[in-house]
Amino acid sequence: MSMNVLKRIVDIIIKLMVPFIILALLLGVARIFLGLREVYRSATLDEGFNLLVTNILSMFVVIELLRSILDYFEIHRLRITFIIDGAFVFILREIMIGIYQHRVEVFQIISLAALLLVIGIIRTLAIVNSPKSAKED
Repeated sequence: MSMNVLKRIVDIIIKLMVPFIILALLLGVARIFLGLREVYRSATLDEGFNLLVTNILSMFVVIELLRSILDYFEIHRLRITFIIDGAFVFILREIMIGIYQHRVEVFQIISLAALLLVIGIIRTLAIVNSPKSAKED
């Protein structure tokens, strides 16, 4: 199998993923709006906002993934910085939800902070050692 055929197959697969991701974004936005009803109906504001905050933060993760896939169409490669940004958003989402719900322990926060530090170092090294100009990142 030649490299051109492989590239075409990957392009087709990525193009098929885009509508599903856009649909997921639309459903996510609809879920956020429907979640407003739960804020009103909940016994306490804390319960309603808990659902709303979780849904909004989840949308940021999906947006970062979509950004990575759309970037693939422009330069035909996945930039490690975008993937790392998605990981950042996901970890920060988990931290924020855990703190907001008062269910995160000190050891978990320290572990996730260490993970963020390592990922930050990897992102910095990816930018410094980028094969292309820094203008793309």
